[in-house]
Parts: sequence; C-alpha cells; structure tokens
Amino acid sequence: MSVAAARTHSQTHQAGRHLAVAEALLRGIPSKLKGAQTYIEVGEHDAQVMVAAKGAWMIADIDKFTALTCSRVILVHIATDSHHFYIAEGDELRAEVRARHMQFLEQVGGVRPRNPDSKNTVIKPDHVASWRDQWQLLT
Repeated sequence: MSVAAARTHSQTHQAGRHLAVAEALLRGIPSKLKGAQTYIEVGEHDAQVMVAAKGAWMIADIDKFTALTCSRVILVHIATDSHHFYIAEGDELRAEVRARHMQFLEQVGGVRPRNPDSKNTVIKPDHVASWRDQWQLLT
C-alpha cells in the first residue's frame, strides 16, 4: 500500500494546517495552531483551514458552513507534487459558495437529484483562483 493510500483524512487535514502555519511563518506572518482540529491563528486573524487532496474541498452541510463567522479561510490544496494556498475573506467566500449552491439547485429544479436531503456542496480550485496566495489578507 502506498503512503498516500495509507494516509487518513485526519492526517491530511492536520498536515494542511501545519503547511498553512509553516507557509505563513516563512512569509514573516506570526502564526500557530489553534485548537485541535480546524483553526489557526495567523497574523491578527483566526483562520479556518480547509484541506483538499482530491481536487476539491467538500462541504458536508452548506447551512453550517455559511453560518460560520471566521474572518479568513485558508484553502490548502495538496497535490501529488506540490501544494497551493488560497486565502479568502470568510464572508465573501461563504457568500460565493452559497450563490453557487443556489445556482446549482436552480439548474436541477430546486432539489438535489440523487438525494433531496443532502446539503453538501463543493469548492473547486477554479472557484477560488483569484484568492491564490493572497497572504496579505492575513497581515
């Protein structure tokens, strides 16, 4: 079994948090882990860290996601040979995700086709391309 196959979702997420802290530190922005799971302190902000290792960030519940209030979100994309960071204004990102989700629902008649009760949605790298390496949002 390859190392990538043996890696758990939790390990990948924790690696992404550490990568975000390390990258901020390398850029001269004070940062550290905050709590056990999701957040880091970076610059003057608490930031939610989301990690994608399979090409997109999955959101299990659009309502819970858009109810969050964190001022910054760091999306970490871990690829086979590299990793990328997308630093977003929290409210703007959540509004865009909500708008894309509503647009999708309109296209499919207002109800998810396979599971009407599902609240999941996705953020793809092309959705957040304008936020790639926007580290100045954290200073």
